[in-house]
Amino acid sequence: MRIRLRPAATTGDGPGRRCEQMKKKTRTGYEQSGPTPMREMFADVYAAKQWGTQWRLFRLLRQWPEVVGAEVARLTAPAFFRRETLWIFVQDSAWMHHLQYVKTDLIARINRHLEGEPVTDLRWQLSPPPQPQPEHRSPDPRAIDPEREQSFCQMTEAIANRESREALQRLWRLFAAHDE
Repeated sequence: MRIRLRPAATTGDGPGRRCEQMKKKTRTGYEQSGPTPMREMFADVYAAKQWGTQWRLFRLLRQWPEVVGAEVARLTAPAFFRRETLWIFVQDSAWMHHLQYVKTDLIARINRHLEGEPVTDLRWQLSPPPQPQPEHRSPDPRAIDPEREQSFCQMTEAIANRESREALQRLWRLFAAHDE
């Protein structure tokens, strides 16, 4: 028994129509025309990672003494943007209070130096205390076991270049003296 297949209808809502619709769907990125050049992808990555906001903050931080004046810059620093609000680190609450009185002037100065969206509000936050830096003190060198040193020197005798051999031996002594 043979089954005879009929061609699917190309009009209406039949299966043929769905296949045509699937073919017409546009693809994006790699599937559409091959690899996307980096220069075209960079804008998308830049926006997705919010590097624009970070770049604005970096430029503002570099210009901060020029924007707000040397005295105010010594006691404050731009902290971060949250929408159109710029948060500013301030050294103490007395300065927070003082800066509230000159807020509109500061907003105008900041907006003259910023590109893109203007800042509509300023908020203050006490500066975080400085983080203690861990001490990076190398341990005192220990005495090297003479037998280990002699054994290593015998191993390096096979190196023909005298300078290379001596450099390797110095390096070994340095590590052996600090080996735990």
